[in-house]
Amino acid sequence: MSQIASWIRVGAVCALFTTAAQAQFDNNWLTFAPGTGRIKTNTGADATAILTDPQEKDFASGDVNNDGWTDVVMVRKLPFTVAGGFPNYLLMNEGGLLVDRSGEYASESDVAGDNGFLTPTNDRDVVLSDVNLDGWLDIITCTTMSDGLPKHISHPRVYINKGAVNGQWQGFRYEDARIPTFPIAPRFCGVDAGDVTGDGAPDLYFADYGGLEDKLLINNGNGFFIDSGNTRMADSMLASGFGTAANIMDMNGDGLNDIVRGQSGSCQISYNNPAQPGYFPTILHQSMGSGATYHSDAGDLNRDNKPDVIISDDGLDNFRLNQGNDSLGRVNWGPFTNYQFVTGGDDGFAGSNHIVDLDGDQWPEAIFADVDVDIGGCDRRTHIYHNLGGAIGGAINMREEAGSAANGNWRGVKGMSSADHVGTYDIAFLDLDRDGDMDMVYGRCAGTFVWMNQKITAPTTATYVFGGTNANSTGQKARISANGTPGGNVNNFQLRAEGLPALKTTIFLYGAGRLWAPAVFGDGQRWVSGPIQRFSAVTSDSSGVAIFNCNFNTAPMSTIPIGAERGAQAWFRDPAAGAGHSNTTNAVAFWRVD
Repeated sequence: MSQIASWIRVGAVCALFTTAAQAQFDNNWLTFAPGTGRIKTNTGADATAILTDPQEKDFASGDVNNDGWTDVVMVRKLPFTVAGGFPNYLLMNEGGLLVDRSGEYASESDVAGDNGFLTPTNDRDVVLSDVNLDGWLDIITCTTMSDGLPKHISHPRVYINKGAVNGQWQGFRYEDARIPTFPIAPRFCGVDAGDVTGDGAPDLYFADYGGLEDKLLINNGNGFFIDSGNTRMADSMLASGFGTAANIMDMNGDGLNDIVRGQSGSCQISYNNPAQPGYFPTILHQSMGSGATYHSDAGDLNRDNKPDVIISDDGLDNFRLNQGNDSLGRVNWGPFTNYQFVTGGDDGFAGSNHIVDLDGDQWPEAIFADVDVDIGGCDRRTHIYHNLGGAIGGAINMREEAGSAANGNWRGVKGMSSADHVGTYDIAFLDLDRDGDMDMVYGRCAGTFVWMNQKITAPTTATYVFGGTNANSTGQKARISANGTPGGNVNNFQLRAEGLPALKTTIFLYGAGRLWAPAVFGDGQRWVSGPIQRFSAVTSDSSGVAIFNCNFNTAPMSTIPIGAERGAQAWFRDPAAGAGHSNTTNAVAFWRVD
């Protein structure tokens, strides 16, 4: 953004505070608790560098290794409109812990001398999408302010997910040719992925705030992208001025994805042409009105299956409801509606925003991070606006709840003070512990903080497979899995090992927790920590499968406290490898739920 534009934005701020709504303090609609110790290095230590990281950061979350646990990608740059790159982080969800596996799984590249996530890049946004349609999520980063640097540093980067080989996930590889070369280095601020052509392959839209202007990149069906230039969207539609955010979503319900982008001054929508999918005629381009608009997000706030829009504004943040279509198929928008407050009000410039159902009532909330990516300052705070619901398809109220002094002076959600929200660049939303509610990772000027949703506290899926082992005499690596619920009520928890030598003695064992690096154990690896309990021996069947039915109502498993973690493995004899030889499976962590 130019200095002149920055002055215009500063001058646009008028009334920053609204009158508090006539509402009571202490509507304890939702509680969050600090997720202390949830971000780890690959050795199991608290990841201090991430926990105290002051850089600008943006998040994307998804299950990248298809193990059922949602992972987090964290990209970074120097704060505000300043050049300067930093390595990114791949945080793998390992049984409810986010473990930095950037070196193991995100450091490969097809560019000589490049080290993937370990190479400093200037990234302002990131999205996960399966670009080559192989069933595995890939990573697309959004680069900015890298003038004069090589293409593989200055341009967006696509990290291809290599999938699994023999059950072992292989991680990501940066592949330079996936993104075309632009005439100048981009200054992208937002990216989204979605199929605009109708061929099933996700395309990419980048919102730019430099001289390049926005870019619509079309997927060739194999995850390589072609710059559509002005062949699908007119130059006037791509000239977004200061583009900040992008969404690819069907806004008017015609079955085709449209493009929504936030930009300084307005929120713009380009509607897909039903007569020629993948093309966006100027007559179907729409500006949602004037104001001091900045970031935006789209989602269904009032449950009528019509996407609405929330807007970060330099003055008062707001939302607009989708009220159906006009004769051309463009959305008729309801009025700009401001948020309500129990106390205080809007504190000015906001940054990224998100529509997320935090309390699971199907009425999604609006969450506004406070750090402006352009103008310096970490002195404002994030606002969480509770969706109060109402008649489906009708008007709604969204309010920042607050606690009284007697109830801790919390803001937004119980358990979080104003200080916990201050200086937030972006927030990741995911069910970190797989208990069925939405947790949060705050990327702040002061560091990275995990907050655990207390709506549900009993895990719905209480196992996690981890670790590895060595091949045994069958040529296979034996693997463990678990079925059933680890607890005494149903009492159907079962440990299963496969890939074993046939008809051999096998002992299942469990320990107090997990090791972060394996210990040598026979020909295999021990991943569970002591003290270790051994179950009665079983014999593998003719297919090399051994099963043990656990009983939580008798010792020793009856002594495991509810909520406690244990790690289990199978240890088996392997005489074909030599006299006295034995080996192990990998490991599975489980948590007792009742």
